[in-house]
Amino acid sequence: MRPPVFILLLGFLLVSGCTRESVSVLDPASRDPGQDHWKIASYYSREAAVSRQQVEVLTERAAVYERLFGRESDWVSGTRLLVQFYEEAAREQERLADLHLELGRGRSPGPATQSRDH
Repeated sequence: MRPPVFILLLGFLLVSGCTRESVSVLDPASRDPGQDHWKIASYYSREAAVSRQQVEVLTERAAVYERLFGRESDWVSGTRLLVQFYEEAAREQERLADLHLELGRGRSPGPATQSRDH
């Protein structure tokens, strides 16, 4: 490549890299009205769905472990604890999705959604 072409190409890359629009970063913990609360609510809804899917998978797995190792097995009790964890996580993620939907509508969150900080 010839030096003038290389310099022009390098200059173009530098200028185009410096003039791109800034990408806004969503802060799920923010209650700032400038945040896109609809996107944040969508994120939490998707995470709740993933957690509910984990509950289904682990519930089936616990039943298999119970048949293989017996009801009192550590495999069964450990899997049931994971089921409880993912059930609680799904409820919390749904609560946060509801909170951000309210914030997206421009309403202040009600007492039920304000009860726990996130």
